[in-house]
Amino acid sequence: MLDRMIARLAPVVALGVCLATPAHAGPLAEALARGDDAAIAALRARRDEVGARCTLGAIYARRGELARAGFFLDGCDQAALPEDIAGTVGKIAGDTLRWLDGGDLASIQVLSAPASVHVPAESDALPGEPFTTPAMLWVRPGSYEVRARVNGAIRTSTVVAEAHKRATVVIEVPAEKAPQPHEQVVTIEEEALGEQETAPPPGVKHPTLLPKKYRGEEEGEGGPKLIDPLAMTAAARPPRAHWLGARLAGGMFDDGHAAARAGVGVAAAGRYALSTRPSGGPAVFLAGRLDWTRRGGVPDMSGMDTGARIDVLGAGAGAGLTVLDRGALAIALIGQLRADLRLASARGDEPVRRAGLGAAAGAELALPGSPITAGLRFEHGLTELVAGARDRAVLLEIGVDWR
Repeated sequence: MLDRMIARLAPVVALGVCLATPAHAGPLAEALARGDDAAIAALRARRDEVGARCTLGAIYARRGELARAGFFLDGCDQAALPEDIAGTVGKIAGDTLRWLDGGDLASIQVLSAPASVHVPAESDALPGEPFTTPAMLWVRPGSYEVRARVNGAIRTSTVVAEAHKRATVVIEVPAEKAPQPHEQVVTIEEEALGEQETAPPPGVKHPTLLPKKYRGEEEGEGGPKLIDPLAMTAAARPPRAHWLGARLAGGMFDDGHAAARAGVGVAAAGRYALSTRPSGGPAVFLAGRLDWTRRGGVPDMSGMDTGARIDVLGAGAGAGLTVLDRGALAIALIGQLRADLRLASARGDEPVRRAGLGAAAGAELALPGSPITAGLRFEHGLTELVAGARDRAVLLEIGVDWR
């Protein structure tokens, strides 16, 4: 299932498209105007027809199912369509394919060699949609299988799709065995040949039998090229939607009865995705945290009064939102409520509230190409640390994530 965030962006694709049905609308225009499940079922039964296939893709685009829309709309921006749907479907097809080309999805082009042979196939990149080569599939980055039926046998290929890149799968179709020659009898009879002229035979140019892909030539835009069988391909995997990580924090702590002081803390953090971004990372997520810090400031401003510092174990829970996602680079905003257990009964002559509540807000940056995360966090007590004073902290964090 595609990312919900993609579905929210989908209406932009067809925002400027006129969807009015002509006065003398045919069955395809009526199906496009309705766009309901019954129209989809009727069009899917005729998906081998160009008009029905392109109309089906336009309906999927308007419903926000952009990967499936791209599958059916491939080539529809240049196809000869019936007059009553040509303008609308052509506009939707062009807008959808441009959005897919510029978005965070990956594409898989499935071809057959020789290109004149069309092979039935299917892929877990687009479940439930059998197709015949050539075909274009739009997917989230990750590893997928393409299964094709070649000469009665199932042939499986694995392909790694990366964001903003096109992966190509070429299904080789071996030529059928040549028939055995029949026994023939050749009879030579003498006959008058008349006048003869002696001359060299005409020159015959024989084209090379080596396929283009083995000569390093393209077979059309995006077609197969020369492939080095010894080349190593990195085995990429889709990003995990659930993250676990560790944090080392440093910053300033204070409360209403004490001056600010520098301090450190350690934490374990995690995310549980409620929805995912096109790259596979979490979009809206639950955020949890366990940490240890030393709270409070320095009452006498000397920096030597260690009795002013109170060890605190904290647990936080809340939610976050990824506001920027460019593959491995992501920025998220997080808000949490936290509960504190203070490991002290008194600070100087002031009794310490052993349990407390607080609030925290922050931003985290996932650095590209590494498990490193950097963050800025602000915490404020909702209950008192000591009578009349609530603790505060501003923290800079660096950490590593399993994501």
